[in-house]
Amino acid sequence: MYIFNITYVIPSKRKDSFIDWAKGEARLAASSDKLRDYKLITVAAIPGDKDFAKQDEKNFSVQMYFDSVADCREWNEKCFSAFMESYAAWHGPNPLFFATILKEL
Repeated sequence: MYIFNITYVIPSKRKDSFIDWAKGEARLAASSDKLRDYKLITVAAIPGDKDFAKQDEKNFSVQMYFDSVADCREWNEKCFSAFMESYAAWHGPNPLFFATILKEL
């Protein structure tokens, strides 16, 4: 299984709106016949960082599961722009994010 992972840095005050978007419109924008699963995850804690919960920014990852790297790349070519346009409509342009393709071992 391959995971197209997009990690965003979101201001804490926008957290609830981001979660609503990621679970709703973003999930629809990610639709593809190649998509096997879709998850939203967040960093809950950092070992040794007692003040982590007080930080002004939160990290969230949208993870989309595919059967192959080729399917991830096809999704990127066909759907990524619409996915990010959906983000911009909710949160504004130029998000702080990075995307990676991960492989389950």
